[in-house]
Amino acid sequence: MRFSFLAALAMASQALAVPHVLQKRYPSGSFSILAYGVASGPLSVFYSDGLAYVGDASKWESGSVTTDVTCIFNNTQVLATASNKDYTFDNETFLYIRPVENEVLPVGFTGNDNDTPDDAVAGSFLFYGTYLMWQAEDGVLSDSFRLKETDVSDIYQLYWDTSNLYPAGYLTPVIKSSV
Repeated sequence: MRFSFLAALAMASQALAVPHVLQKRYPSGSFSILAYGVASGPLSVFYSDGLAYVGDASKWESGSVTTDVTCIFNNTQVLATASNKDYTFDNETFLYIRPVENEVLPVGFTGNDNDTPDDAVAGSFLFYGTYLMWQAEDGVLSDSFRLKETDVSDIYQLYWDTSNLYPAGYLTPVIKSSV
């Protein structure tokens, strides 16, 4: 009887020791990018003059071109399309981050006659479930998105934080796809 108990305990510990492999997901079809954790429900990521903001785009009057976006996942890149019928994005308008060591820098969109910073990276995105992640060259996964309040209530600018220090004045959202 003692042997049976020990054998069962050993088998149970082996089952617990098996690592769970997270499954990468590459969504098909269009989706929105949503920010959770700063309001009672999800807030949409939108485009304004080449930068990424979160909230109700119709309340943002500071940009010359502001529109909600619909996205498609394309070979580790997040391709954005303007939802506003009055504006058309360039064919290669991608979401980018700026993974500069020990910096917190704005997230934006390439193209559309906006200056894209030299350190902008528009590739190596992936999803785990619906969570948007970025994979560095060394294989490390990050979801270091931050939000900073703007002068408009419930509108936030989206940032990428490689400082990993959770700097004051920034909120830490969860960024996910709508599908």
